[in-house]
Amino acid sequence: MNARNMDAACLRALRRRGHSDASITAMSPEEAFCEYCAYHGIMNLLPTTLQMLDKLRGEPPAQ
Repeated sequence: MNARNMDAACLRALRRRGHSDASITAMSPEEAFCEYCAYHGIMNLLPTTLQMLDKLRGEPPAQ
């Protein structure tokens, strides 16, 4: 992910969780989402939670 193009609130949350711009760049969108959720106290995300994110985006579920 490109930290320069990321939503400012998400970038702030990832940095506050101790991630550098280099580690953020190496993250997948799913990893960034999980870290953002963890910052806000949402823990133990299951694959079904991430599949719901795909549904909300309008993407077909991953096989």
